[in-house]
Amino acid sequence: MNRETATALNRRLLAHVTNGTTELADSEARLSCDILLDAAVHALERDRLFTHTPQPVAFSGELPEPLTSLAITVLDTPVLLTRNTAGQLRAFINACRHRGAQISHGSGANRSLVCPFHGWAYDHDGALKGRPGDSYFCTDADQLKLQPLPVSEQCGVVFVTLQTGMPQADLDNAPAGLQQELKSYGFHEYRAIERREFEVAANWKLVTDLSLESYHFAALHRNSVAKLLESNAVFDVIGRHSRWAFPLQTISELSNTEESAWPGILQGSCTYTLYPGVMFVVNALGAQMIRAEPGKDPGHCRVTYAGVSKPGSDLDQARLAYEFGGDVFENEDLAIAPQCQQGIAASRADLIIGRNEPLLQFWHEQWQAAIE
Repeated sequence: MNRETATALNRRLLAHVTNGTTELADSEARLSCDILLDAAVHALERDRLFTHTPQPVAFSGELPEPLTSLAITVLDTPVLLTRNTAGQLRAFINACRHRGAQISHGSGANRSLVCPFHGWAYDHDGALKGRPGDSYFCTDADQLKLQPLPVSEQCGVVFVTLQTGMPQADLDNAPAGLQQELKSYGFHEYRAIERREFEVAANWKLVTDLSLESYHFAALHRNSVAKLLESNAVFDVIGRHSRWAFPLQTISELSNTEESAWPGILQGSCTYTLYPGVMFVVNALGAQMIRAEPGKDPGHCRVTYAGVSKPGSDLDQARLAYEFGGDVFENEDLAIAPQCQQGIAASRADLIIGRNEPLLQFWHEQWQAAIE
């Protein structure tokens, strides 16, 4: 984020903190409970929002150098991300061509990728390098490459798709509108801290909603986030993406300083939500990715919380920031989501989205438009 953008956001945030206000939608919204409970809606979302849409899945810095790899799951599909010897990014179905076992788990650096089942070895371009008992097989190794997936690396973010025929331009243009601002962070130079994975008994939209409004800070996060951050917030819609910022409690100190002398960085936290709803939370020490995707039915989802540290930041402090955010997310946000799912399923009542939850309204409108 450049100084001009940071100053403009700080100005808006300071005004809201001073006036006790927050940015609002034009009116309250009501959503049918079916969007969280209906199997047909769930199937359409999996197809249109996840299978046939470029998916932000990782930071570039999670594969920091040639001959590194990262194994992830995208909509129940095991995916293997690699960098070849030239540092080019590749993506494959993480399944050995022999019997389908996953070749790699987690992340790391290695000269070859070896299936733990029978020892078939692949290079980082997906080619079969060797197999024990090669003479027992007639199929040529050239015909046994890992199945590739379309992949793109834009603004330090990795995008993949499960739709093998998707045009490369669709992936390359996935962050349209946010390119310059995302590039300014240099995410490709950030380095991995850790990934956490969760299976949550709640609809994926309920989990995503948790990170798109600050109305819940005072109650749900009263002993954690609310001690550091104000709930006054500003938001901007950028194409089909969004930017949401809320301030540190210390932002009020700016009122005693000439604007020309303000720090050139945001005095708070900024969340970029990339279509179809993957969040990148940026702070002074690093960044975190929050990704929720539909699970086996409308009442389940898979959630990823991944963290990276900013170049030059204190690694111990960056890890502490990652762990603080992750613990709050796991123990407070993800703990409330199944309760909401159960309550909505029992009551079958509409969801009420207030004027003070404008980003929820924006994203639910986009999700609904995608399946209509």
